[in-house]
Amino acid sequence: MNLILSPALQVSSASSVEQCWSTFLHEPAREFMSRPKKEFRAELVSLGCRLYSKGAPLTEKQKSVIAELSRVLEWIHAGSLIVDDIQDDSQERRGGPTAHRLYGVGPALNLGNWMYFEALKGLHALAVDDSVKLKIISCAHEAMHQAHLGQALDLGANMKTLSAEQIQEVVHKSHSLKSGALVALALQVGALIGDAQADLQLLRDLGMQLGSSLQRFDDLGNLKFNCTDGKALEDLKLGRPSWIWMFLASCGDSAEIRAFKDCLEFLPETHALESFVQSADLKKRAHAEALRLHREMEERLKASFAGLENAQTLNLLKNLTERIVHAYE
Repeated sequence: MNLILSPALQVSSASSVEQCWSTFLHEPAREFMSRPKKEFRAELVSLGCRLYSKGAPLTEKQKSVIAELSRVLEWIHAGSLIVDDIQDDSQERRGGPTAHRLYGVGPALNLGNWMYFEALKGLHALAVDDSVKLKIISCAHEAMHQAHLGQALDLGANMKTLSAEQIQEVVHKSHSLKSGALVALALQVGALIGDAQADLQLLRDLGMQLGSSLQRFDDLGNLKFNCTDGKALEDLKLGRPSWIWMFLASCGDSAEIRAFKDCLEFLPETHALESFVQSADLKKRAHAEALRLHREMEERLKASFAGLENAQTLNLLKNLTERIVHAYE
């Protein structure tokens, strides 16, 4: 994204102020954004617009605004990853060291927060009608608020002390808010470029379901042993809400949940957990249930937009959701 500084903040490129900003904001942000990423949310912005364009080709103006919105979504998501990595003290992200391990906790926290606000500034500069811009900004603020509510559950819930019913509630809410909010935002802002009267509540609900599905497969991808992946088993080691917890609470029995909790007591030693996962065929069963829920979500997406002359767009959306299934294998 291009930085937009007010006249009072503009300084010469050679000044010590600019050098400090470059060292602790601009260059770290560019480096992080250059790392490999899946860009699902950016693609959903374009698909959201196409869903409400009634089959009409996108105009050059729409394409330009969609490109800017896609960058905004990716910056917000990147900022959230940097903050999340601090909270989890993660070692790796997108194939490289996490920001707080490169620059320190304080600079990385400031970087992640700055990326939120730098992204939001981009929304104010969008070349759209003011009424549409206001809706987009409102959606963005609401999504970021919801994501922080979800992160509070992620950080604060003590999964080992919860009943099966409580586990299902906490994981569902955590996934819907923490992961689903930004996915929903991508669909909403794209749709508003196609139709200023787009059904934002419908898109919020469907986006949260899609984001939750993405998180399930992400959680399954991290359930692996004897590997060098720094993200492997991270959520279980930290006691975070995850799809594994929810699957056992909804599809397992009380004995399995007790055995699972007992195995977690041995972490970071993983032998007991690995034996349990293998003997219970846990990953295969949890994947099958995640896939069943994903297919149901796909059918809801298809049914919701079947009457909007969207056959081609629905095929593109189907291809994207299918990539989500396999993205974390």
